[in-house]
Amino acid sequence: MRYVIFLLVAMNCAYFSWQVFLNVPDRPVQRSLPPLPPDVRRLVTLEESTARRQPPSETRKIEDLTTTQPPEAVLPMTCQAIGPFLAESELKPFEKRIDRLGLTASPQTRYQREQVGYTVLFPSMEYKEALQIKDKLEKENIMAYFIGLDNVLSLGAFRDKSRAENTLARAQALGLDPRIEPGYAKRSTYWLVFQRRDNQDGDLAGLIRKYSGLRVEDMACP
Repeated sequence: MRYVIFLLVAMNCAYFSWQVFLNVPDRPVQRSLPPLPPDVRRLVTLEESTARRQPPSETRKIEDLTTTQPPEAVLPMTCQAIGPFLAESELKPFEKRIDRLGLTASPQTRYQREQVGYTVLFPSMEYKEALQIKDKLEKENIMAYFIGLDNVLSLGAFRDKSRAENTLARAQALGLDPRIEPGYAKRSTYWLVFQRRDNQDGDLAGLIRKYSGLRVEDMACP
């Protein structure tokens, strides 16, 4: 009888264990927390905060930009020119000096109109009248020739104003009325043009100190 009771107890324990095993879910139970009040902010990690402020794609763009364009590449550029040189052959020595300062220069030719003396002339007139004046002057050994297509009669170009005034007086003594005007010519000058960033220091003033007439000019960058 005692063994029968033990057997019944063992069967009941086995049945109870079997029922507990059947009631255990295959997946863990996920318990949801109650929602936070609207005036409470959820705590986030530093990584989450950084990712929200700056997407990974933006971070990659900044890294690529830093690689292709280092910080000094975005510094503003200043364009300058050294000159004027009167002969193109004078540029080579200065190109080498500028190169030693870490700058690359390129030659530039400029044209300027400058006064080179004086001219004595008559204003535009009728061709027949101009011929009469020309004949009258040449009889007194005063050379005269036509300028352009407007019958302008010139008595010559003079480097010194005193010589121009002397010719003017001789023509006035014949009852004529020419005038003195400045004479101009187009002259070529040569410059060295270069670009530098604001963090590039070079003793440009010391470079040209020994050469009178040279100067450094700021200019618009191309």
